[in-house]
Amino acid sequence: MILSGVRTHAGQFPTTTFFLLAFLLTWAVWVPRAVAPEGWATTVGTFWTWMPAIAAVLTAALVGGGALRDLGARLTRWRVGWQWYVLVLVGPAAFWALVWAATAAAGWSGELGRPMMLEQGVASAAVLVPVLALTDGLGEETGWRGFALPRMLDRYGPVLASVLLGLLWALWHLPLFFTEGLQLAGRSPWVLLLELPAVAVVYTWVFQRTGGSALLAILLHAGTNFTTLSASVAGATVRVTVLVLLATWLLAAVVIGAWQRKRTPRRAASARDLT
Repeated sequence: MILSGVRTHAGQFPTTTFFLLAFLLTWAVWVPRAVAPEGWATTVGTFWTWMPAIAAVLTAALVGGGALRDLGARLTRWRVGWQWYVLVLVGPAAFWALVWAATAAAGWSGELGRPMMLEQGVASAAVLVPVLALTDGLGEETGWRGFALPRMLDRYGPVLASVLLGLLWALWHLPLFFTEGLQLAGRSPWVLLLELPAVAVVYTWVFQRTGGSALLAILLHAGTNFTTLSASVAGATVRVTVLVLLATWLLAAVVIGAWQRKRTPRRAASARDLT
């Protein structure tokens, strides 16, 4: 009886069901870890970024009708052209190099944090990028881009879908800001709330241009985590934090501008057809 009701709800509201499960499953461990950092949830919580993936699989199974097959197809869509692999793996490093150049030109380079690539060395990419892809990348992107984004795109279009998904993505991290010993501890959640909608725009662009490949989103997540820092932890000063936010939104604005230009000719053609 209960399972039947859950199936019905999931079938009617698959995206809402997914987000509820992703938050509930993750926060069931992350909130206790934040409250008691030395408690049982500390070790378990380290591996808990897999919960969006589990939520996606559970919701797809409840929805039925080929939802699981579609999710699997997005995760294994690898025939996208070699240039996209270069972009998602090298593009974040190029972006960070431009941010560093801007801080250096302003005399602020000493205020910019060092991403994993610089801390561990470029050669460590051969080990760390696959690890990041199989943990944070696969664990999160199976849910965010593999399950939620296609449905949100159908309903809201690329800009609004990206912004809404980015906000929910940021809120999902909220317990980490209150967990002692973590990178985000003591930082401002508002910075991530401002940043991830812009980041989500870029992910949506990659997702659309690769035919809906969640695999490329996983690699982009891994490449980003290895070569860049979130604005929440990137700057030792407010001005560097603001610079990283502005650079991220500038990149998002370029993508949004491309979407708008793509739509304009269609509107013009439609107007001509009516005359």
